[in-house]
Amino acid sequence: MATEEVKKVEVEPESPAEPPPAAEVEEKAIVPVEPPVTEETPADDSKALAIVEKPIETAEDKSAEGSVHRDSVLARVSTEKKDALIRAWEESEKSKAENKAQQKLSSISAWENSKKADIEAELKKIEEDLEKKKSKYIEKMKNQIALLHKKAEEKRAITEAKRGEALLKAEEVAAKCRATGDTPKKGWFSS
Repeated sequence: MATEEVKKVEVEPESPAEPPPAAEVEEKAIVPVEPPVTEETPADDSKALAIVEKPIETAEDKSAEGSVHRDSVLARVSTEKKDALIRAWEESEKSKAENKAQQKLSSISAWENSKKADIEAELKKIEEDLEKKKSKYIEKMKNQIALLHKKAEEKRAITEAKRGEALLKAEEVAAKCRATGDTPKKGWFSS
């Protein structure tokens, strides 16, 4: 028995024709490996090692089994590829929608700012026009006040002149009356 060695058979999974992209490798499940062949323990609980021999497979069996396994792996890879393409398309469409919405919002903000600036410029222009009109009216009113003041001064001067003339006339008439001894005909003394 010491000369007999147990042959270990390792089954390696067949690799697909195309390796999946690196991004897909993280998300995809690893292709399951066929369960390892286990040795059966003899019923008598002895410590003897049993030799497990793999049945001899014919080339026809290998090609049929490999073909089925390969077809299922290729189908899975194809499905995963389609899923990845769908996810990529979905992300692309979402980002397009976000970009379009962001661009539209930016356009609306620019339009609002432009209109606001136009209205503020118009308001400023109206305020300037009102300031000009106000200054014109203020100057016009000041000119009217100056004209009124001038007319008032003229009337005062005329009134002062008339008063002076009236005083001179009264003094002259009083002097004449004193010189002649007559009483004035007009005024208080006339009866």
